[in-house]
Parts: sequence; structure tokens; C-alpha cells
Amino acid sequence: MKEQKLTKRKEQSIQTKQNIYDVALELMKNKSFKDVTIEEISKKAGVSVGSFYYYFNSKEDIYLKLFEQMDKDLFQDFEVKGQTGSVGGVILDFFIQLARFITELGLNITRYNLFTDDTIFYDEDRYMNIALQNIIKLGQTNEELTTDMSEKEMTNYLLVIVRGIVLDWCVNNGDYSLEEKVLEFMKRILSSVSLKF
Repeated sequence: MKEQKLTKRKEQSIQTKQNIYDVALELMKNKSFKDVTIEEISKKAGVSVGSFYYYFNSKEDIYLKLFEQMDKDLFQDFEVKGQTGSVGGVILDFFIQLARFITELGLNITRYNLFTDDTIFYDEDRYMNIALQNIIKLGQTNEELTTDMSEKEMTNYLLVIVRGIVLDWCVNNGDYSLEEKVLEFMKRILSSVSLKF
């Protein structure tokens, strides 16, 4: 089947939406999420406020898209590339990728994510959580991880620890490498739940 070529108008629409998203993300990285206004995003993106609302319902939509993209880019990759090596190593890689992504987001977006009522960092239905549960289930099935906790309990256990590290990183204004701290702590924690780590 031949792929249908996009019209110039459709290409421009896609570029405009991406530009609004990129500008909003950059603003949110540099100042508090709550201080970023739709008017500011629109002005910096070179579009009208009406155009902003054509593509997004609110600035929260952009925030949600960011985390949907994270799930797609980071955690679906764990399903696609398969589980090679020890499950403990796959879990370490999982959390290292998460730490890199959070570092790239920066302090402002991460703080907003941790402290807002609508945080998606705690949503058990997110692909991130489901992917980690699947990895843990595989490790328990292969007798690499303890079965003292269910895969759901162990997922929560590991995520609570990482959220604590991320919180500490935010409180300390990102003064240390989040990736290194996550690696250090996760190695210790995984040794307590691994049978073959």
C-alpha cells in the first residue's frame, strides 16, 4: 500500500503543534509550571492564543503529552528489545533511563510532577508501571527475584524508593547526578530482592 503524502497545510499544522509543544516545554524547564502562561507560550511560539487552543486544551495537555511520550519512548522500548541479561540488570537499566529522562526534564517540571494533586508519577495504570511489573513478573517466574512480594508490591516498593531519591534531588536543587544516585541505591535495593543479582 502506497503511503499517502501529507499536504503542505497538514505538514504546517503538525509543525505548528510541535513548535507550541517545544516552546512550552522549554518555558516549563526554565520557570515554575504555574508561572508559565498560555499567552506567554503563544507569543514565544509565534501563534495566537486561539491557535494554542486549537491544538491543546490547556498547558496541562502539554504536560500530559510529555509523559505519554516518555512512556512511548522509554518504557515501550523495554518490551520491544526484549529482556536480555539478568532481570536485575534490566531493572537497573529501566531506572537509569528514568533518571536520565527526569534530569533532562529539569527541576521545575519534576517539582511540579511531584507536588501537584494531578501528578501522573503515581498513576499505577501508566505504561511505566505496567512495564516494570512485567519485568518483575518475568524475574520472579525465572527465579531471579524473590516472591516474598507480588510483582505489583515490588513495583510499588521500587518506585517509592526512586521517588524518594527524585524528591531529594529536587530538594537539593539537582546538585548531584540523579543517574548516579539512582544507580547506587538501586544496586543496593535489588540485592535485597534478587536471588541471582
